[in-house]
Amino acid sequence: MAQKTANAAMLASAIRKELHKAIVGMDEAIDALIIALLTNGHILIEGVPGLAKTYLAKAFAKTLGLEFKRIQFTSDILPSDILGSMVYNRRTGEFEFRPGPIFANIVLVDEINRAPPRSQSALLEAMQERQVTIEGNRYPLPEPFIVVATQNPIELEGTFPLPEAEMDRFMMRINLTFLDEAAEIEILKKKNILRDEIPVEAISDTESIKNAVEEVHSVYVHKDIIEYIVSIVRATRSNHKVLLGASPRAEIALLQAAKAYAAMSGRRYVVPDHVKHVAHMVLNHRIILKPEYQSLSRTPDYSTITELIRESLESVEVPR
Repeated sequence: MAQKTANAAMLASAIRKELHKAIVGMDEAIDALIIALLTNGHILIEGVPGLAKTYLAKAFAKTLGLEFKRIQFTSDILPSDILGSMVYNRRTGEFEFRPGPIFANIVLVDEINRAPPRSQSALLEAMQERQVTIEGNRYPLPEPFIVVATQNPIELEGTFPLPEAEMDRFMMRINLTFLDEAAEIEILKKKNILRDEIPVEAISDTESIKNAVEEVHSVYVHKDIIEYIVSIVRATRSNHKVLLGASPRAEIALLQAAKAYAAMSGRRYVVPDHVKHVAHMVLNHRIILKPEYQSLSRTPDYSTITELIRESLESVEVPR
């Protein structure tokens, strides 16, 4: 087994190196997963079928030596299929709680928008409070706990769009697109040798992850950077194309993501470039366009939203 890592920069470097044994490209998605790990966040990954979304989540969990479970969302899935339920034990004559697949460190929720709203909402308490309530009893989820959800942004038939409240629970949304020709050739070379094997080793443990999380908490943020973050988020609300801009929760997520990226870069303090680097990942799913512009946002790369976030960044003076 590879040597354990202690701090955030070493951990991030080790994760990237190990994942690239199995994953070609996907640098932004890998960094987003690391940021989520260091900030107790959740990730929504979008992309057409066949882009290795599930493979990436499995490899990430295996690299960290964490428990991984997959929940395939369908139109008939029930909240109890996700959270668990009370089951009668004939031996004891009592009802006992049988945990559902949500009780894992990394939970892949595949095709989240195929589940009806009632089942989608079953995730809200788990994602926000890291606990599950069944018949008045609270059951804490393991630490760390990360939800990695996937959905196809183009296919709408038979799906239930995620409500804004649930979208806002995701710290970041990552959009996967087709790789270039050289990368696709490299994928086939790996698959030709490895088939479905995930050739990664656990390079960390829960104690190392906990130490890295504590390091992120201690990253210094100057008041000018805090004001910069607030100004960026507020700028998304003033664009003429926007019906509803990013919320204060987005400001908190942007602050946490910037601190994590600073720590991953070996810095003990946040600079504007750290904020800029994570801004699109944090904000792109929190902006609702006016009806006349909404059709423009349903492109695979969300180019309209991307341009809007770029304009918001450019409209705010960068602190010196």
